Amino acid sequence: MGTESLRRSNICRKRKRRNQLTAGPTSVHDLTDDLLELVLLRLDSPIGLVRSAATCKRWHRLMAGTYGAAFLRRFRSLHPPQAIGTFYSINLDGSRSYGQDHVWPEMDPMFVPSSASASDEPSGALQLSIDFVPPANRGTRELVDGRGSLLLLLGEKDRTERPTCMCCWIAADYMTPDLVVCEPLTRQYQAIPPPSGRSVCVLGAFLLDGDTSTGAAIGMKNFRVLLVHYEPDYSNGEVNGHGHPLASVFTRGGRNGRWHCGEKDEVGVYLPRLDEVQLAGRTGGRIYWGCEDKQVVVLDERTLQFSAMTLAEQMMKWLEFGRDNFRVVGGGHSGMVRIVHLTYDGEVEVFGHGRGNDDWVLEMRVRMEEASRGLVVEHEEEDCFAGETRIIDADESLVVLLPPNETCLFSVDLETMMLKREDGRKKKYNGTAFPYTLPWPPVMRACLDDGTKRRKRRRKRRRKRPSSDRNEQSS
Repeated sequence: MGTESLRRSNICRKRKRRNQLTAGPTSVHDLTDDLLELVLLRLDSPIGLVRSAATCKRWHRLMAGTYGAAFLRRFRSLHPPQAIGTFYSINLDGSRSYGQDHVWPEMDPMFVPSSASASDEPSGALQLSIDFVPPANRGTRELVDGRGSLLLLLGEKDRTERPTCMCCWIAADYMTPDLVVCEPLTRQYQAIPPPSGRSVCVLGAFLLDGDTSTGAAIGMKNFRVLLVHYEPDYSNGEVNGHGHPLASVFTRGGRNGRWHCGEKDEVGVYLPRLDEVQLAGRTGGRIYWGCEDKQVVVLDERTLQFSAMTLAEQMMKWLEFGRDNFRVVGGGHSGMVRIVHLTYDGEVEVFGHGRGNDDWVLEMRVRMEEASRGLVVEHEEEDCFAGETRIIDADESLVVLLPPNETCLFSVDLETMMLKREDGRKKKYNGTAFPYTLPWPPVMRACLDDGTKRRKRRRKRRRKRPSSDRNEQSS
């Protein structure tokens, strides 16, 4: 009887405990791993992801443990990277080629945080700078490209005099490029050696994705640098007045981690003088240069093949190629390539071009003097766009204009052709804008101390005590 009653009391006690657990309030800790993963995938920013991973061991295991890579891939597919701010290059003269007339900036690029990053930071807006990068040998480095969380800076180490048999206009354009890739958020940087240790005529420098087979995003351990330079064509020791482009790609690999430079020469594509070539845009995996001889040179980033874009004969008659009035932009989701042209009369024209179709069509046109009525003050309205207005930046959605008097900046929406005054962008940010995103994948840490270290420290303190104290405490 005693054993039977004891068994019944144990059963009743278990039922009572089970009912108490069932009736108690539930929390996030009662969710299964699958449900908890669905909840964490709804976080709206990588900053929230990092903070959640530091909550407990279980959350850290789901986001950064054995299955962390699969979770991060799902999170990245649901939440595209969002810019936490913008770096603005300071381009004083608007020149896109690095010849003898190029003016290097007198100050470092400026970072302007976005409203989203200001809300994520407890101390206010996020402030980033490149003051940790050593200065160049000659002047200040210029921000020439930005991709993800990386910035590419170009400076000048030295200027080399070429042999006297070459023309003077090309002798002053040779320089030893000083390339540096940096990540302002983690304050890391890497210097890129010049191609074969020689001087070149730079047409542009760009950041490329690194090894894409692993699915990793661009970062300090996964990137490439593309340097496009100008090679003059000369025979019998004299320059013929034209040249051809040459591409150099810098990759880091091998056990020693040294930089390797692979060059691809394209003799079949000819360029005019260096000062007549300017960077015209980058979109859809291609880079464009506009030439004053009314041709557009295209570089495929994947194959490193140069080609010339075909323009309609009628279109070439009214296009005026210059440093600051011609851009090639993308067409958004339609996959189109468009040309933005600023005429000397103050009109913005947009030409559309479809893939596989050589016909160019004038899509839209807007006259700046008429569109700017009511956007400028009365004493500036008559001469705001008088003279040579410059295109200082352009992407697939808008083009930014700088009037000659430099009192304000304006942007033109390429879909609606509506003119807007850029009050939030100061006139000193007269260079290209590069959106800046957080590094990916984020570094997630958690407090993994389960009490073992605490118990070890306690036992260590007890061993150091005298035996009499331990006996008194035990008694």
